[in-house]
Formats: sequence, C-alpha cells, structure tokens
Amino acid sequence: MSGHMDSDPLITEESQPRGCKSKFLCPALVLLGVSCLVTAIVCSYFFNYEFQTGSPFELLTTLLFGVQEGVPIRVLSLNTWGMPHTLGSMDKEIRIPAIANMVRKKEFDVYLFEELWMRPDHNTVERAAASVGYYMTKYDDLAQKACVQPFIFDFICCDGVIAPGGCSGLAVASRYPMKEIEFTMYNVHGPLNDGEKLARKGFGRVMIEPVANMTIDVFVTHTCASDQVEDKQARMAQVKQLMAAVRKSKADFTVLGGDFNSDPRAINDTTYHILKEDLASSMEDFFQRITNWLIPDRATYANPRNKYSNQYDPVLYDYIWHRSKKGNLVLTNLFDVPWLTTTKSFSSVENQNGDEKTREKRAAVVAPPSEDIINFSDHEAVVASLMLYKKNKV
Repeated sequence: MSGHMDSDPLITEESQPRGCKSKFLCPALVLLGVSCLVTAIVCSYFFNYEFQTGSPFELLTTLLFGVQEGVPIRVLSLNTWGMPHTLGSMDKEIRIPAIANMVRKKEFDVYLFEELWMRPDHNTVERAAASVGYYMTKYDDLAQKACVQPFIFDFICCDGVIAPGGCSGLAVASRYPMKEIEFTMYNVHGPLNDGEKLARKGFGRVMIEPVANMTIDVFVTHTCASDQVEDKQARMAQVKQLMAAVRKSKADFTVLGGDFNSDPRAINDTTYHILKEDLASSMEDFFQRITNWLIPDRATYANPRNKYSNQYDPVLYDYIWHRSKKGNLVLTNLFDVPWLTTTKSFSSVENQNGDEKTREKRAAVVAPPSEDIINFSDHEAVVASLMLYKKNKV
C-alpha cells in the first residue's frame, strides 16, 4: 500500500513542470514560435512569386515596415475579334456594343483591348468610356501614321476604315488620366500567307498615376499568330523587343497584358518563358499549381464554353503580367477567366438605349435560350486584381 493518504495533493511544488519557472518565459517562447512560423509562411509565400524586388527577407521587411498603403488596380484584357465580317468575324454588330456596355459599368480600372481593328468599332468603345469619365487612347495613338486615303494593302500607313491593313488593333481605357502614350511597331512580322504582314502589330504603353507619386507603365500587345515556323520565330523576336522596352521602364510598376498567341506548353516556341524571365504571371501567382490553371475551363482560346472557337483544342494565349522596381511589391488578389456574353434578343436594345435599358430588359428574362447567347469574342478575357505597395522614401 502507498504511503500517501487520499487527502495528499497529487501535485506538489517539487513536481511542478520545470520548463516555465517564470510567468513571462512561456508566453515569450510561444510568441517567438508563432513569429517564426508566420515569418516562414510569408517567406515561402514570397518564394512562389517571381518578384524583381530583391531577396525574400527584403520583401518581408519592406512589406512590414517600409511601404505605403496598398493601391488596388483591377485590369481586364480582351482580344475583341474586331475583324470585318469579310475577313471572318461574326456578330460584330452585337458584340462590340456589348463590349462598350461592359466598359460603362466601370468594374475595372484598366481595360486592354486587342484586335479593335476598325475605326468605327474603336469609336463605339471610346464613346462609352468617355460617357463614364474614363480616358481612352485614340485610334491613331497606338498605330503607325494614318493613311491619307483608305489603302487595304499599304503597309506604311494605318487604314482601319476598309480593312485593318497597316494597323495594330490596340487600345487602352483607364479610370486615370494617361500621362504618357507611346506606340512601338515590331521590327519583325509574320508571313504574308496568313495575313500577318498586312497588319503592323506592336505594343502600346501608357503611364498612369493612380495616386500621387505612384506611376504605372501599362503595356498592351498582340503578337504574331499561327504556328508556322516563321510565325513562331517572329513571335519570339517580337516578345524580345517588347521585353527590352519593359526593362527600360522608369515607372514604379509595370503591368503588361494582351494576346500573346503562345501557350506555355507550345513546342519550339519560348515566348511564354521569355516573358517569365523578367515578369511575374498573375495567373501563376493566384493559382500556384499548374493543374489549377492550365485546364480547358481557363483556356482563353477555344474554351469549351465559346461558341465561336470551341471546335479547336483549348489553349492559353492571353495573360496579365506584372513587374515592380526594387523595394516595391505586387500581390495578385484575384485572377480569373470570366465568361463574358450578351444575347441576340436584346442586341437592338443595347445599340439604341444603352446599358441601363439592357439590364432592365434582361431582368425580365430568367434564362435566354442557349442559341441566343453570344460570346464577346472568340477569345476569353483575362482579369487580375493587383495590390501595389510602393516602398517609402527614407
């Protein structure tokens, strides 16, 4: 039988745990452990981004101690498929007004458009942007000089009235005034047999200042299409020229979007990887794992939901990239490939009465027939919500 009585305490002073002799020691150790865990998580988070701002330690200290309050920027990029009907596009008289109505909603701070080839279509979107206080590049801002009279096959000037000959098809709409606007035509173009030489593709750059003392260079581009050997070589040369300009940017941040006509899985085409050397992909930022984003549902061309292109193999051609000066930081809060559609039934309402009447009319319909649904384009749009942090001056 034990020598202890039932009334003896089970824990005496001598049997107290010896790890916490001070009432301050344990909380301090717990706080230290939690701090180390948080630091490890944040650092591992940074390692998943391809920032051009320094080491993960520098990024961590910058974020915690040395940056201004984050500034959100929401970006949409869309290839509008604005070719004339005679060159293959469909339902443009419905789709372009729908795109204009989208701009009127002001859901994004920056809209990047590709293949807005024709001047009347550009004017439709530009009027919509101006009606809600947005700023938009003029048709000739992001193109070589305009033709004195319409020329279909003249490479030395931009038509845009009869055909897209000599033009870039690029445009930018922005919530913020554009401090600088610049267009650079690519030095290399694709072959004549697929129409690449008829256009004069390049890249546009506009500088905006969403808040005082924070500048963003916004680039938009549309590179050579098709998978012929000559097209791939031209596309890679174009992206190298583009990246040379991006690296020279003096802005605090750089955002690049557009239709790059190259899937990350492309064979004998390093376009995507050339971009990735100096830029971070918002899609990779957000989804992390390749299995979450390189899938048919997020294809930007030949998406299974797209009535115009779903007969082809799904590919990812459209991206939004970002870059920041050393000490600054960009976080991607959201990336998506939205399903943008309108309907045939209300196209006349869209054209005549604008977005408000369109919404009222649509509200009376529960579900339009599937054959009535019209995609905005044969491409899907890509959207990104970015948070920009600028390093404070010491």
